[in-house]
Amino acid sequence: MADIADYNHEPTIDPRRLRLRPNRPAVEPEPAPAPEPVTEDIADPYGVGVDALAAVDEPIAPTAMPSTGHGALFDEAASPALSQPAQWGWRGRINAALGTKLAPKAASAETGHRAAVEAIQRTLPGSGTVAVVNTKGGAGKTPTSIALAAMLGKHRGRGVVAVDMSEAGGTLGIRAARTAPIERTVWDVLDNASRLMSADVEAGELAAYLRLQPTHDEILAGDTDSSYDDMLGEDECAALGAVLRRHRDLLIIDTATTPQAGAWQWAVRHADVLVVPLPMRRDMAQHAYAMLDGLRKRGFEHLVRSAIVLLCATPGSDPNLETAIVDEFDSLGVQTYVRVPFEPVFATGERITLEALSQSSIIAWTNVAAMVTDALAEAIVERQAGLRQQGVPAPPTFAADVPSFVAPQPAPAPESVPAAEPPPAPAAEPAAAPADRVPETDPARDLPLDYRPTAEAAEAAPEPDASSESAVEVHQPPAPARRPQPPKPSSFDPYA
Repeated sequence: MADIADYNHEPTIDPRRLRLRPNRPAVEPEPAPAPEPVTEDIADPYGVGVDALAAVDEPIAPTAMPSTGHGALFDEAASPALSQPAQWGWRGRINAALGTKLAPKAASAETGHRAAVEAIQRTLPGSGTVAVVNTKGGAGKTPTSIALAAMLGKHRGRGVVAVDMSEAGGTLGIRAARTAPIERTVWDVLDNASRLMSADVEAGELAAYLRLQPTHDEILAGDTDSSYDDMLGEDECAALGAVLRRHRDLLIIDTATTPQAGAWQWAVRHADVLVVPLPMRRDMAQHAYAMLDGLRKRGFEHLVRSAIVLLCATPGSDPNLETAIVDEFDSLGVQTYVRVPFEPVFATGERITLEALSQSSIIAWTNVAAMVTDALAEAIVERQAGLRQQGVPAPPTFAADVPSFVAPQPAPAPESVPAAEPPPAPAAEPAAAPADRVPETDPARDLPLDYRPTAEAAEAAPEPDASSESAVEVHQPPAPARRPQPPKPSSFDPYA
């Protein structure tokens, strides 16, 4: 009998010790090339990172969102404009006293206010930047920045920051509500910019350098200490913008009065929407006109076209000046004007809170915030799609072509026609207006005070005659505009 050791058998296989290996292809694939680092000559004195600074100027590709797959069955029920019971007026008093659920009227001031709040709460396709600009001192840029940030923060929640980008430090920190014992400034953020842009930074670390307001927005104050020799320039603003846009959604920039400063230039160049506060004074209007005209010449016509001009009738201002301002600004391409009431709190120099504002101011600034949100949504989409131009100089404009602000004069009385002469025959076509300026209807009566335009204003607008290509608009007397009245004090509670 043969020994079992002489048997030539295969080695025993233990399945538990086997390792599964994938089938390797015959030809090894080439490794993917590593992304090339940014080699542009970008100044980074604060250690933010060259890639982060370059990403601020590069347009973001829009992301296609998947379809939700549901219809419009629940859209109307989700809108509180008409579904919730009324809280203003006699309907609100009846609902509060009897427990009823009377809905507000469709054309009431309460419905327009709710529609403005819905517009503020809309989802934006990306982060946005609003620059509050006017090169004339005392125009109300800081109160406008505080009120706009407060309205956006009240209805949108956290994520809204108002920053003082004055090159020498402005009054944003002085006028905003003081909620922190230690005042942090833009220089504190710049000193820690490298840490705030690192990969292991926590989401709440930036909040230690910001001042939280009662309306959930945040303030980043400027440093007004005269012992410092440094001032904000383009490098400082670029680092601030990179840090704030990484951690927050909306950026409200309070600018200074020097358009040649690097901070002012950076704020305008990176703004999605311009907000121009304009008290109805002739010197304020001339400065704002020259500023917008200069931006148009430098290639920022898209900013001028989408700018929101806030007209405020100060005590003692000429009511006829509003029409002249709108006429001149129309020649620059400005399309949006909003009336805001005069607020005494803005002129006193004290700290600004929503509780100190009047009822008409709260309604008006809610409408302003809604229009800014709509303009931001459109501007962000254009920026992401690469449709916005950057710095293309416009043709030069000579001094003779710049219109001057002239007070409107009353039309001269028509001369009497002698009785012996027969009356002139009616012309078959309307008389052509001068080529340099076509008279239009009074634009001041169409300035929005409520967020949604009324049906009467839409019906009163003249329709162009499409039958003739040479048809010219003829001046028509302005139709009376119906202005929605604010609710009574006893029925209005903006903080309910």
